[in-house]
Amino acid sequence: MMSVCSIPRGAGPAGALLLASAVAVAVAVAAAGAAPPARAAESGETLRYGHTGAPFWEVGNPDADLSRLCRQGRFNQKKNTSYYIGYHGRANPGRGYTGIAKRGYNLIDPTGQAVDGVTYHFFNDGFSNCKVYVAEDPLPEGEAAGGRP
Repeated sequence: MMSVCSIPRGAGPAGALLLASAVAVAVAVAAAGAAPPARAAESGETLRYGHTGAPFWEVGNPDADLSRLCRQGRFNQKKNTSYYIGYHGRANPGRGYTGIAKRGYNLIDPTGQAVDGVTYHFFNDGFSNCKVYVAEDPLPEGEAAGGRP
């Protein structure tokens, strides 16, 4: 297991948002075929993207429809937590993990729900209480909404 990023305990929502943004960038690079997740998937190992004391539920916005599909086995990770964030601290009793997937990377999506520009974080994928959190990928530096600099 390898750790790539860490957000300090007590960073709160801003820290979780920073971590989610960093994950989106790393997974986008991974989907292009040039990052450690590909090695992790090929070797059958897991790769810890990062860890934080921020609550796992702040990694993105909960999506009830995708969470329902996850519980039905229709929106899941190809390899559960092959690339993940670890959460610890008082806000995360017993610790927690969210597996990471994107359209075109580590995602089973037979109904075509996934969209580009979004990272999906899975909590308890494969269980009856699966929750999917959606985090929009950050815009490239210097680019405003709508694709204009």
